Amino acid sequence: MTRFRFSRSDESQVDPFNAGEPELPGGEPVLLDEDEDLDSQVEYAPHGEPDGTPHKPEDDYQAPTTRGHDYDAPSIDGPRKAGRPRARRPRTAPTAPAGEVGARTEKDRRVVTRAIVLLVIVVSFGSSLLSCAAGLVSAAVEDAGEAVEGLGEALFGDDSDSGNVDWDAYVPEQDADDEAATAALVARLEALVSTPESGQLHDVVASYLDDKLYDLMGYSADELGVDADAFATWALGGITFEPEYSYAYSDGTASSYAKIGAPDANEIVWAFHDATSDYRYDNDLWGSYGEEGATTPTEEQRSYLCAVFDEVVAAAEVQSPNSTGFDLALVDGAWVVDEQDLVEELESALDLY
Repeated sequence: MTRFRFSRSDESQVDPFNAGEPELPGGEPVLLDEDEDLDSQVEYAPHGEPDGTPHKPEDDYQAPTTRGHDYDAPSIDGPRKAGRPRARRPRTAPTAPAGEVGARTEKDRRVVTRAIVLLVIVVSFGSSLLSCAAGLVSAAVEDAGEAVEGLGEALFGDDSDSGNVDWDAYVPEQDADDEAATAALVARLEALVSTPESGQLHDVVASYLDDKLYDLMGYSADELGVDADAFATWALGGITFEPEYSYAYSDGTASSYAKIGAPDANEIVWAFHDATSDYRYDNDLWGSYGEEGATTPTEEQRSYLCAVFDEVVAAAEVQSPNSTGFDLALVDGAWVVDEQDLVEELESALDLY
């Protein structure tokens, strides 16, 4: 870029209205360097005149040439053009011919006459007409309903008796392996019921009674005069069962089902608790809940409590049988009941919780 250097000189103030052409302060600028070739720049016609001369040759100013305009402003001296006439609304409606008026009047009279006749018919026979229409609609709906019902039976069959199926008596088809698994379950349940005085499940029931009484009353079964072993024997002896069916699988396992009924041990314990609540309160039998330690019941108190327990057990009933599944496994060609699963399922049937 071209750089300029100015020299300063003191000059008096010039009246701008009488100054004429302006002059640069400090004289003409002195070019320090030439970065561009001014001859290679695009030439412009000064002030839009192709052959014009700049006002000041020394400032090297050239104004760009603009295109001419061909807009012709309208003249205000010529005659004014006439505007488009505006349509006006007639002040009065056009008059129709006499013949047309007569025809229209006669047509209106016929319409009114028909309306009056229709009104008389509706008033006279309205209820009968409505009843007839309602009957037609009802018959159409009924016929449509019968048609849909018939179509449903044709497509999906008649399921009117589906709610009468006795699912409790349903038994799937059984093969030899299924029947063998059922026989193994029946044999194990018969052995358990026939010897209720011993075995793993017997010990589970006895321990349950002892722990439950201590939690509710603060005494063990023996301290209350209750024989836990006798109760376990009674509970297991009260179990009932009815075999249903089995599913033997190809992997050597089977699921066998039977309807199991059993006494409700949890309900029996709570009934005994409620029946002796007032007696224990009157005799300060607080057990482990006493402020000064447990008070051991006397022999007379133990006898009384044992008698109440026996009455509660005698009044207990076996619960309604429920379908219960048991796991079996094929061992040396014979089906064997899973003992741990047997105990767990019978614990649930006895309500040992």
